[in-house]
Amino acid sequence: MTILTVDTAAVDNQQLAIYFASADRRIVSGFRLALDVLGIPTPEFATRKPAGRPSVAKLMADAEADTGNVGAYRAEKTKFIPRSAQRSVSPAGAWTLPRP
Repeated sequence: MTILTVDTAAVDNQQLAIYFASADRRIVSGFRLALDVLGIPTPEFATRKPAGRPSVAKLMADAEADTGNVGAYRAEKTKFIPRSAQRSVSPAGAWTLPRP
């Protein structure tokens, strides 16, 4: 058996990343399989995403990081005061809503 040296720099190519961004998933999985069989590390653009849906907290953290308003969602959320918290007790002891 002849041993060949493989230049892995050709795998980390920007043109390959652009191609695999729009390629069919079967092509990308075949590419990952070929790299795995040859023992070549998989480049970042060909790695799989985690299975399942991301949590709401992760989505909100990503959205806040994108907008630059860190904590904006939490600040908006704490502004909301439910009606149950707006109730006051009348002198007679019955529950009433405050008048506008």
